[in-house]
Amino acid sequence: MAFVIYICYSTSMRLFILFLFCIVLYDGLLADDVMEHKKLPLQQSLPLVQTIEKSALRMGTGPVKVYAFVDPLCPHSRNFVEMIAESEKMRKGYSYYFYLYSLPRMHSEAMVATIYESDNPVELLLDVMVRHKKVQVKKITEKSVFQKIEAISAVAEKLDVYKRPYIIMVKKPKKMRGQ
Repeated sequence: MAFVIYICYSTSMRLFILFLFCIVLYDGLLADDVMEHKKLPLQQSLPLVQTIEKSALRMGTGPVKVYAFVDPLCPHSRNFVEMIAESEKMRKGYSYYFYLYSLPRMHSEAMVATIYESDNPVELLLDVMVRHKKVQVKKITEKSVFQKIEAISAVAEKLDVYKRPYIIMVKKPKKMRGQ
């Protein structure tokens, strides 16, 4: 039956079917090469993130800790930070710890260093990510800034941070009734 249908197709239709077959075959080969990202359990990721907590840019005063790896030039990271900056309720319910970590395609390394090196890094972060101000990036950075960026990068690599924003939320469990 398949042979009869194949004969009935025109040459252009046969080429199109061959083309689709090649795409499906190629896609299957690519799927084998795709890197799998494995999220560490909270018991393993939390101690890693806490080692760089002093390098975080903090926003909010709430009881629930939210650790977020963001790229200052990434549109998704910008939307996330903008949502937090504009919502007093979110800042009261959560404590945000932002770690600036560049996406390779954004080429934001100089901007990350400039923000960390500024006198008020949180305010400059908001200028860049929320207010969309043009900021002059610095070419020379202090050694301590490079060390901070390297420490954050090392933790991000251990956590397999592959997207921005990359969020880890730590919520204290509610007490059981009757305890």
